[in-house]
Amino acid sequence: MNLQERPVDYARIDLRIFEKSPVWSDKYLSQINLQQRPYDFQIELVQSVIQSQKNTIICVRTGSGKTYVAALLIKYYYMKKMISSRQRFLSFFFIPHRAIRDQQALAIESVGDLRVSACDDDSFVSEYIRRSDVIVCTPQKFLNCLLQERSLRMTDIDLMIFDECHNCIGSHPYSQIMKQCLLHYQQHQLPRIIGMTASCSTKITNMQQLFHSLSDDDVRKGSAIANLYQLCATINCQAISAVTKRDQLLELEKKISRPTQDEIVCVDSKPFDQHTKKFKETLIYLMKEIRKKCSPKITSTDIEQQLVEQKQDAEKKGEFTNVILIKYLIMLVKRLDAITDLPLNSLIIDLINRVDSFYNKKETPIEVEIQVYELCQNKLNSLIEQLKESVFYFTNPKLDLLSKLIRKHTAEREDARGTLYGTVKPCWLVGQSGTDFTKTINEQDETLKDFRKGLCNVMVATDVVQEGLDVPQCSYVVRYEFVSSEIGTVQARGRARTQNSAYYLITTSDSQNYMREKINRLKEKQMDEALEEWKQMSPDELKQNIAKKQVNKKKFIKEEIVNGWQHEEEQTNAASSMLTDTPPDGKVSCRSCGYYLGKLEWLRRRNTCYFVQKQHVLERVEIELKLEPKQIKDIQINGKVRCGNTQCREELGGAQEFLNRKDMKEICALKCNQLKFSYINKESGRENIIVGKKWTELPFRIVELETRPPRRS
Repeated sequence: MNLQERPVDYARIDLRIFEKSPVWSDKYLSQINLQQRPYDFQIELVQSVIQSQKNTIICVRTGSGKTYVAALLIKYYYMKKMISSRQRFLSFFFIPHRAIRDQQALAIESVGDLRVSACDDDSFVSEYIRRSDVIVCTPQKFLNCLLQERSLRMTDIDLMIFDECHNCIGSHPYSQIMKQCLLHYQQHQLPRIIGMTASCSTKITNMQQLFHSLSDDDVRKGSAIANLYQLCATINCQAISAVTKRDQLLELEKKISRPTQDEIVCVDSKPFDQHTKKFKETLIYLMKEIRKKCSPKITSTDIEQQLVEQKQDAEKKGEFTNVILIKYLIMLVKRLDAITDLPLNSLIIDLINRVDSFYNKKETPIEVEIQVYELCQNKLNSLIEQLKESVFYFTNPKLDLLSKLIRKHTAEREDARGTLYGTVKPCWLVGQSGTDFTKTINEQDETLKDFRKGLCNVMVATDVVQEGLDVPQCSYVVRYEFVSSEIGTVQARGRARTQNSAYYLITTSDSQNYMREKINRLKEKQMDEALEEWKQMSPDELKQNIAKKQVNKKKFIKEEIVNGWQHEEEQTNAASSMLTDTPPDGKVSCRSCGYYLGKLEWLRRRNTCYFVQKQHVLERVEIELKLEPKQIKDIQINGKVRCGNTQCREELGGAQEFLNRKDMKEICALKCNQLKFSYINKESGRENIIVGKKWTELPFRIVELETRPPRRS
């Protein structure tokens, strides 16, 4: 990244102005090399954090420029260290999603002087440490550096900023970072921590019960501040920073617009439901017929997660026929769940294509699959003939309303731009962990650039864009039958940035999403009430109440964050101590069909790549070569690897070459969630079968590949 010229004489900079003065003159802005004048409410936030002299959560609504406030604080602590010692300064800015990485890095770089690096997907955090003042990265990247590479310590860091810190719950990487901080370091060894959020929350439990409790003013207000305590305790913050001065609050309201239209739009689905009846009946019939062919029989269910668990059980037991049949059932259930959201023709044709693709990748499908394939094709094509004259064959009421809203906003203003969660395809963006992810990071960046420039005026996206995406021209947001937490509601609404913008949720009045959104709006109110209560509280009282969530006292054993982490780590360490240093005598197989791929002892890893080192595996698989190999740093990706069983041909990973290991031929980088590992337990004499999602979940350590080729004797 290009750097602005650094001030040379830091001794001439008067930090007292930065710390206390409500007015920053043009001369002072020039002296500290600041090109953009902060709003007065942003100066209040900055000085509130500095004056607290404690770890702080900045709590201010979406669109108020939290990233710019964070950049100013980074610059302040950088200048302060340069003035006092001239020693190396290092800070981390954590982002919840990779999609906004470059955007946030540019925002931080805009304050001048700082060497800002955005850690890309193909690099390690450790590569940037020596040449950066600020590293923008996902928390998982930071954790990998901290735990796996062991090339970084908390004592090396001056400042850590957690963007959208409300994510610091459960097993999120934010929580894992704080776990390392609070369990393994003394307070004086830790960097300063700043969290940023527009909301804080607790998890949804029973919706009806939660709705009634939040609707009760006394009950809601009683629990409001407790949620804020919980967040502060988890992220080890003892202070909260918010806009409190009257003039600054008025400025915030004036400068940061809210949607003028904020609606839950409920659609009458009864007419459409009459037309979906035949489709539902067909899917239920097909599922019933497929279950009849399962041997041994499986439990009747139309819940996707339960089917996934039954498939995993069949994979463990080597019941190949059932594995195939349950995959067909999962395909059908997914379309059954989507009936109310999409046009009938889209669902039917998509299902026909999916069934076709799944079947045709096999060279010699088993007999029962031939029967199921022909049954599905015949019934679905017959269904098209029955429904193609239906008024709702190419649409549904929710889609009609969506189209109406898009036409309305496009007609009102030429530069209208909107974000949709759920349907339509002018341009699209999904997270890399999504099942539909196919775009590289560069392609994601190009999509965002096109949207910002107006080359695309509607973006269809998952919730990956609801946190932190900054498109000032976005004039409306539509959530299409999608609701997460109240955080999602606040964040999604905040994407509509223009004056007279709009925010909609399209759903039906009898849906769970309608109830969730009503709850979310009450939780927003609860957050506002928590901040109001906080404003009346002394700093000492706040600190004491937060401490109760962290201290090691038996009466708090069920609520304590630190004690909970301590117990979790003890369990992890106990499990780790049982790991064998090398894999036992066993085998690696395709999870779906049990096809043998190689010995466990042949497994090797290099960074995050796991593979069978022996060339034997290349004789057991099929490789689909790319038209052009793709190179990422020192790895060349040549194509896909499929199971060598012609009745299966599941994708097992990728064909790769290590460009800096010319002694090695092509290897198969394997996906753990497509494999099965088995070995004989020496004590019981029984076969142990392991299926897991991650390589790190295996009960043995996998030998790391040598960095250099072994010397020949």
